[in-house]
Amino acid sequence: MATTRTKLWIGVGTSVLLGTASAGWADSVEAHEGEMNAAEQSQHHEGGEGGEQGRHHEGGEGGEQSQHHEGGEGGEQGRHHEGGEGGEGGEGGEGGEGGEGGEGGGLGPDPLAVFSGWEAAQGGEGGEGGEGGEGGEGGENAAAPADNPGVTYTRLAMMQGHLEVARELYRQGEKDAAVVHFAHPLDEQYPSVESALASRGVDEAVHASLETLEQGAREGLGWEALESRYAEVETTLEEAMATTEAALLEDPAFVSRVHRALITASLYEYAEAVEEGEFSNVVEYQDGRGMMQVGRQLLERQGEVFGEGQDAEGYQTLLSAYDEVLQAWPSAEAPAQPAMSFGELSAAVFRLEQLLGEY
Repeated sequence: MATTRTKLWIGVGTSVLLGTASAGWADSVEAHEGEMNAAEQSQHHEGGEGGEQGRHHEGGEGGEQSQHHEGGEGGEQGRHHEGGEGGEGGEGGEGGEGGEGGEGGGLGPDPLAVFSGWEAAQGGEGGEGGEGGEGGEGGENAAAPADNPGVTYTRLAMMQGHLEVARELYRQGEKDAAVVHFAHPLDEQYPSVESALASRGVDEAVHASLETLEQGAREGLGWEALESRYAEVETTLEEAMATTEAALLEDPAFVSRVHRALITASLYEYAEAVEEGEFSNVVEYQDGRGMMQVGRQLLERQGEVFGEGQDAEGYQTLLSAYDEVLQAWPSAEAPAQPAMSFGELSAAVFRLEQLLGEY
């Protein structure tokens, strides 16, 4: 059992967790780190103020600095930094939203921090620098408020992810394992969004439907009896998500951040699940699978937002990149050996996040 772990922040919002694993796993991470450095160099910018700086910067002020920084001020400091100023919680995401580590289990910066500067990015101070802004204070790595529309929407999607894998396990006869995931939405997500849902008038409906579903699962109801409760929760969560401002749901930049948060959280879950090249925490593996599946389903319904009609090839590339990442989660039950190494998965995540970052 590994006793120490080192965080390696690679790419856009990706995290590779490496303990005293086998040499094979370590080699794959090292190789991937070299690939990511080369990829970042191809996006390398020198200087520049404001705007969304989503690649490697030297001396840029403000902007969304989501890769390796050397001396940048403000921006997103949730990755690997050398001398950057501003932003709280940069070295591992202290102050991240979501209780004890949120969905990422405390491995790194809060995945939901991609929304921390959302309002500022629309023209105010701080955040991502808005339209040519000078950067500002805090930036993307600061914790996003619980009532931030992106946080609320993504947490509801995370609830769907837990329920997705719970349903899969329950229908396979793994009822005890499923109950754990049926309980997660209320235990892990609901407390953080309760006030936001209350302000929208949907808190009671969401809570009641989740509670009824969980209770039925604990009672061991047959799937035929539980299915109607599951359908009610699906409807309730979708209605709650639909209370998000329509303009945001039609904004590719906003929607792409939802996906980035889900993907990053899934990667953290995967990292938590693996120890010395084997799955030691199957629940975390399953959480990641559920969130990735929901992300893929959302993407299928969001074709118009991502320009499916204008750029069908680009949209299909995005779908294919999602499918590549999902290969790490081939089934609800964790395989005997990981289907993808850390290096392979983080490389696939990097490619997917690069595509999402274009929106």
